[in-house]
Amino acid sequence: MALLGAVAVAAVGEAMMIVAVPWFVLETTGSVAQTGFVVAVASVGAGVTGFAAGPLVDRAGFRATAVTSYLVGGAAAAAIPLLHAAGRLDFPALLGLVLVASLFDIPGVTAVSGLVPSLARAASVPLERANALLTAVRQISQLCGPTLGGLAVALMGTAQVLLVDAAACAVAALVVALGVPVMAGRRARAESESEAGGGSGGYTAQLRDGLRTLRRHPLLRALTASSTAFNGLDSAFSGVVLVTYAYQYLGSAASLGVLLTAFGAGTAAGLFGYAAAGHRIGRRRTYLTAGCCAGLLIAPLAALPPLPVAAGLLALLGAVAAPVAPVRMTALQTSVPDGRYGRVVTAVDTLALTAVPLGSAAAVPLVAGLGLRPALLLISAAYLAVVAACAWTPAFRMMDEKLESRKLTAIDNV
Repeated sequence: MALLGAVAVAAVGEAMMIVAVPWFVLETTGSVAQTGFVVAVASVGAGVTGFAAGPLVDRAGFRATAVTSYLVGGAAAAAIPLLHAAGRLDFPALLGLVLVASLFDIPGVTAVSGLVPSLARAASVPLERANALLTAVRQISQLCGPTLGGLAVALMGTAQVLLVDAAACAVAALVVALGVPVMAGRRARAESESEAGGGSGGYTAQLRDGLRTLRRHPLLRALTASSTAFNGLDSAFSGVVLVTYAYQYLGSAASLGVLLTAFGAGTAAGLFGYAAAGHRIGRRRTYLTAGCCAGLLIAPLAALPPLPVAAGLLALLGAVAAPVAPVRMTALQTSVPDGRYGRVVTAVDTLALTAVPLGSAAAVPLVAGLGLRPALLLISAAYLAVVAACAWTPAFRMMDEKLESRKLTAIDNV
């Protein structure tokens, strides 16, 4: 409960910051180009440093990394308005602080997910339920955070919103430090030191070891490939196709907000449903069924229905696709050999994130050249093709094997 509470507080603050930072840059520089540049640099920097920090997660331990992630992000967020008030915030300093605020995003998320198995065992909670609740907390926070951020910017100003985010990160760090049992962090670090030689192999060697583990483990390779494909399709669908649909056929930005809210609410409902009963269903079956249903539900949108129908479809789409994320997290937690979790999972997440800009970029000429209806049908077909490839890949059967045998096999293979 402490971990879920910390994640909820920090996620709301971070979601508010997504609104506050671009608005602050636009207010202080007056330049749309500089605003876009800051956002782009922060995204790219987070991906690059997230991958490079993988061995650091294994060396420091999950608990310490999570606390550090919240503290660094909060300190950088607080420094922006404080330096601006002191008249010492030029554009390079602003760019650097925004970059620092995002540096530990991927390691922090990895560390939190690394804490889940030991805490779930201690609480006698199925791992699927723990991961579904963690994902649901983030989903609800991200659903409410931007709205709260927009209202807070209007009522208090961007500087105060950034200070609120800093306070939220500080609270999250304190809750993890005091509320998460010390043994969870010690166990993670002990496993890391026993399996990785206590960090004596050198940082670069450990980084290569993570990539080598990822390359040689069949399920990890398959999960990385499918996650990358799904991320690219999700980005194309939500970032380009839905925006075009709302603009050209529904006629307002408010319609886009309704569609995204419906999808987010459906996702939250699906996650709570999976938390209740997901441990009784095979992980492979859930992963494939959720992906297949998502692909099938996108196709009716090609009819370009009115807003109420489209919102209903997106709510249903969010509900059926919701289990994909916790199933993926559970598979990683039970497949990565002990001591390599940080370096492997940060590599998986970084590779998957590279598909986000690529998916959006590919969708633009697709919609412009073929039109919205064919683009929706092609994206639907692409989802189903990815699911079919997963169904035919023998490695996905390892999702339902016992943890002990799978980890031993993975270590032997490496």
